[in-house]
Amino acid sequence: MDDFLQDKPKKSGAFAVVFRGYRRLFALVFAVAVLWQCVSFLQLQLSKYHHALTDDFKLVLAVTQNIDNAALAGLGDSLSNKEDILSVKLFSPQDALAALKAKNERLTQAVVALGYEQMPAYFEVKLSDRAINNIRPFAQNLQSEYPQLSLKYSPQQAELAFYSGLCLRTLNLASVFALVLFFAFMFMVEAYPVRGKAHVGGAVVSALLAGVLSLALFMLLVYPTGLLMPALQHFTSVERQLGILVFCGLLGWTLGKWQKF
Repeated sequence: MDDFLQDKPKKSGAFAVVFRGYRRLFALVFAVAVLWQCVSFLQLQLSKYHHALTDDFKLVLAVTQNIDNAALAGLGDSLSNKEDILSVKLFSPQDALAALKAKNERLTQAVVALGYEQMPAYFEVKLSDRAINNIRPFAQNLQSEYPQLSLKYSPQQAELAFYSGLCLRTLNLASVFALVLFFAFMFMVEAYPVRGKAHVGGAVVSALLAGVLSLALFMLLVYPTGLLMPALQHFTSVERQLGILVFCGLLGWTLGKWQKF
């Protein structure tokens, strides 16, 4: 009984710092690093989706009147000079038929049976992001200016392009704001002297390990099977991971000087 009540010998200070104290710091930095991995993944994917939607979005202006080639060329030049119109491509009835054949051969055969003159000439217009975000008033103004043209576009694709861009900008601004707050917190910690002995080097090592583990965890969550290295570029990059590691190291440094873990 006396042996049981005797105090156990305490572990050395270095052992306690490395194997006991930094568990809390490691858990905190690991949680923040996982969140940054999620933000990095969302930023990269939203950027890809947004650019794919805007690059693929096209405004089709079908010619509803019988006009000669010179008038068509004049219309194309007039459209090219419009603000927020990036490019204009003219498709003759023959070009329109060939484009339709590449997409749907059966439908092309039905059109040919009616006569290819049924395929009108049209302009394929590529717009800027500002025009896509305001596609309805832009299309209405264009229709009123060119009554001989019939406008066709996908409002759903324009809406998706707008909201994906809005989400991307909001996420980027929120990330910048969070980083500014972190550096302000880091400055406030650095502005005051450290009380007692601070094991800053061990805190940085523990934080870097948390950053590496967050990458490993996120890789398992996103790509549990398949070739990992080719798939890695679809949700992150070397630059992003280096940035997360630098952030984790700075966070470990700041927390190590701020509190005794």
